[in-house]
Amino acid sequence: MTYDPDDTIAAIGTAAGGAPRGMVRLSGPQVLGCLSSCFHARDSNLLLADTREPSVIAGSIYVAEPNSGKLPCDLFLWPSDRSYTRQPTAELHTLGSPPLLEKLLGRICDCGARLAEPGEFTLRAFLAGRLDLTQAEAVLGVIDAHSSTDLDTALAQLAGGLSQPLTHLREQLLQLLAELEAGLDFAEEDIEFISPEQLRQQLTAAQQVVSAVAKQLSSRGEASDLPRVVLVGPPNAGKSSLFNAFVERFGKSGARALVSDQSGTTRDFVTAAIKLDGIDCELVDTAGVELNWAPDSIDGFAQQMTNQQQSQANLIVFCQDTTTAAAAPIVARDQIQLVAWTKSDLVTTLPPCAASHVACSSISSDGLEPLAKLIRKELSAAALETSRSLSNTATRCADSLRHAEVSLTQALQVVATGGGEELIAAEVRGALHALGQVVGAVYSDDILDRVFGQFCIGK
Repeated sequence: MTYDPDDTIAAIGTAAGGAPRGMVRLSGPQVLGCLSSCFHARDSNLLLADTREPSVIAGSIYVAEPNSGKLPCDLFLWPSDRSYTRQPTAELHTLGSPPLLEKLLGRICDCGARLAEPGEFTLRAFLAGRLDLTQAEAVLGVIDAHSSTDLDTALAQLAGGLSQPLTHLREQLLQLLAELEAGLDFAEEDIEFISPEQLRQQLTAAQQVVSAVAKQLSSRGEASDLPRVVLVGPPNAGKSSLFNAFVERFGKSGARALVSDQSGTTRDFVTAAIKLDGIDCELVDTAGVELNWAPDSIDGFAQQMTNQQQSQANLIVFCQDTTTAAAAPIVARDQIQLVAWTKSDLVTTLPPCAASHVACSSISSDGLEPLAKLIRKELSAAALETSRSLSNTATRCADSLRHAEVSLTQALQVVATGGGEELIAAEVRGALHALGQVVGAVYSDDILDRVFGQFCIGK
């Protein structure tokens, strides 16, 4: 993929589909020139070329030839390098009709811009020094987050939670390398720029930082990151019985849930690892959802735990007792959701079941296999749609961190055996190169293509 940072790029920056508002984003040297051909400020005395500070300008824009296809539009303008990309940047906010936005984008391209490549706006921010490579990957993590846990992890990485310690470590190693090379330049004089003990301490501390970051990244691919399937529903809706039936049939590990005819038996949540036709996931049983509860009571604590598990779910299965009146699922509407009509063995007439509804019984096992297949289908679809950018960070960085740790270990061995400082300096250079690949101080075109090619257009 070829990127030209001197082009002016444009793309629709809002999600696909109709909405009250939509936005087209531009960035590049000729942003003001593009806008002057199609945007008209409401204030006729205002000239875009004279705008020096970030501004919001009300006006209208023409999606076809001048004086035709006029749309109301608010222009958000960053006319200098005080923008995300460190280039003149603009956002055109108007009606969120997909055909209108496509016409507007075409008009902008007719005026001198070109369609942005996937991730090209964030790539420009990276090349301009606004972000390092791990933070650029975190942008994708924020976009693709499917739970509060995903979002929190991505935001922490975007804030520099991963790159800050490595950037600080690179600065320390650069200073250490400078002292070593100064010692080599004055090798014939009796000057000690750094003692062997200081050298050993600094290399040991650096090795510990690299090891800690490597462990932090590797943990992202472990079982704790299995997709979470959370059973929710009213008290005594058969969640715990369904949980136990699934664990018995598909379980790999985990505790069994306590089952009782008494409402509100489950106060905490119970988890178990299950395998559904090749897909590993974590099944979670939660306390029954109740609308009225005191925050400081035991019931309140149970509801808080249920809410927390719902927010961390990759897939919610709402359990509804077929022997009671249908109730609307009390779950976040932006989460994937299935409905399990439980206790189907106790009724003669099953409720109408949509494609995402399954009637099942924990006693007769009827419906367990169809529900399992539906869960597997939803998890598979979500996995295909979601780019696990933070896991990608771990994959991309693992080898570089390993090389950095090996280099620092070999440097320590040279110190311990009394070897020459030129050998230590060579290993420190190797560690610096490896760390540079992690944060993007050292990169190649194929690395950039691999990272930014996962983005959608307009980001």
